[in-house]
Amino acid sequence: MRVSIGLIAALVLIGTAMAAPAPQDDTDIVQYIINNPPVTSWQVNGVDTQPRPRRAEGVLGERAISVRASRSSQPWTISGQMHIRGAIKQGDTILLAVWARLATPPSGQTTSPLPVRVQEGSAPYGAIAEATGTIGPAWKMVYASGVAARDYEGGTTGVSVHLATADHTVELGPALVLNFGQNYDAAKLPTNED
Repeated sequence: MRVSIGLIAALVLIGTAMAAPAPQDDTDIVQYIINNPPVTSWQVNGVDTQPRPRRAEGVLGERAISVRASRSSQPWTISGQMHIRGAIKQGDTILLAVWARLATPPSGQTTSPLPVRVQEGSAPYGAIAEATGTIGPAWKMVYASGVAARDYEGGTTGVSVHLATADHTVELGPALVLNFGQNYDAAKLPTNED
């Protein structure tokens, strides 16, 4: 099974209605989702007031949060956070896909870097999957994938999007964390170069 942008996009819509159990067979990718993808799951660290989801055209679910950030030598000082409810076992292959766009670019630029990660939920915040994508004015998915080096109980990991990489305003849409389990071929996963 090759994971594609279109398939992940469809999953975001399905993921917004997680209350209804989905059938689980070998072709049902929904069974791999281990977080709650909708925009309402975002918490933003480093801001005075939590951004509220608002209407956003062009992103699945048509909802997003908007975060204004200033450049810092520690880009995690302003970050979008989302809890992961599912357990992760040593050797599991994890894929993170975050919808994002640059609402206001840094002066003289049209793009900004956007580091995304799946990490431990407490210090030392070790990364399970991490990568940096580049965002511009159009909505796109930024990906990170990795293989877990140890076991993590459900609720002890999370998503982190580091926003203080530039003086800009970033919009965050839904985010998906998929756990493909043991011995999954990571070459089948999308990357930020796709």
